Amino acid sequence: MLSIQKKQWIITQKKKGKLTDSQIALSQGISRRYVQKLWKLHLTSGIQENTLGRPEVKLPFEIKQQIINLRKEGHGIRRIEGLLKLRNVHVSHNKIHKILKRMNLVVPEPKKGRRKNYIRWERKHTNSLWQTDFCWIEKLGCWLCAWLDDHSRFVPIAQYMSNATTDNVLQIFEKAAQKYGYPRQTLSDRGTQFYAQRGGASRFILHLESKNVEHIYASVKKPTTCGKLERFWGTHNKERWNFSSLEKFIHYYNHERPHMSLEYLTPYEVFMRDKV
Repeated sequence: MLSIQKKQWIITQKKKGKLTDSQIALSQGISRRYVQKLWKLHLTSGIQENTLGRPEVKLPFEIKQQIINLRKEGHGIRRIEGLLKLRNVHVSHNKIHKILKRMNLVVPEPKKGRRKNYIRWERKHTNSLWQTDFCWIEKLGCWLCAWLDDHSRFVPIAQYMSNATTDNVLQIFEKAAQKYGYPRQTLSDRGTQFYAQRGGASRFILHLESKNVEHIYASVKKPTTCGKLERFWGTHNKERWNFSSLEKFIHYYNHERPHMSLEYLTPYEVFMRDKV
């Protein structure tokens, strides 16, 4: 059986009129009669070269409605695919894309390139490593400070602050550690809140050492080292405004929002499951 690409090529060559039916048939290893049949089908049925091939399998209305509803809830195409699998419904992301495109629920992204392959780096257990940093929230005119568990993406605490200071980051660290336990290690960049610019040990490091917590600094000019926290900033900036408060958003993020990298479990489920 000819592939869709070969059928497309045959119709294109017939339109150009430079090759005879015999030449086209010989190049594809088929009969001249088949070339004529394909061309007649194109003329009589109005079938275009980009629609030749297997007829599309129609999805039940109920499944289409689930896809549309999930999209309206703000989920991406691959996330919709994963959420449907949890319901024992298997639909490829390509088919989901086609359905959403017909409903004008796909935003064109002409500058979006193909995703590069990468090796996912993460700790094997809960509380092995927490990441921390500050992010300026333009919409509110304040800083957001958060701690995030590297293994589960669980956010034990996040808080808006007027100042990005060492005291503030340590204050919420202690609050989270008292509730969820101290991590074995922590990770940050070399911001002034975490790093002694003039040498020696910073107050941040001294405090962690007093709690038997080892600190690691992210590699210089490698933002992917703290990539999970960077991803959390993006999720916050996109989805936080659906909630009346930061606390409600964090509860949703930890307890309700399925995470694609966690096989569509929630961060809290993985955090509790993989404790040592």
